[in-house]
Amino acid sequence: MNTEKHKLWDVDEILFASMKGNYSSSNEENFFKNIQYKQQYECTALNDLLVSEYENPDEIYVVREIYEEYVVGHGIGSNGVNEEHVMCLSDALALNLRELGYIDRNLTLLEWLKECDYAVVNYERNYDILGNGKRS
Repeated sequence: MNTEKHKLWDVDEILFASMKGNYSSSNEENFFKNIQYKQQYECTALNDLLVSEYENPDEIYVVREIYEEYVVGHGIGSNGVNEEHVMCLSDALALNLRELGYIDRNLTLLEWLKECDYAVVNYERNYDILGNGKRS
């Protein structure tokens, strides 16, 4: 594994710094600490499926690419038709899910994650690290 620290976008540096000590739950703290680590040290060419559309009733999915790019999408079997690609976590969390047509509630991705207390997030699906479905 690469031990060099990847330089984050300034907006994400600010986001992570602003969250320190201001978490609304232990799950939120876990989310931001895990994502910061992943963005700094865990590159993914094969994608890191953080939220699966199969594991939440709103069928939202979130995929991390490379270090800090994200694809946020909606729908089981949608084949990428309903996706937004953004360059950093801050932009992903600011996406309004109702404006995108994903849900009927006026929530950003961050608000949606807070609403479910981050229970839909799985940190163990970076397919560059997984071997035969298990972390190697």
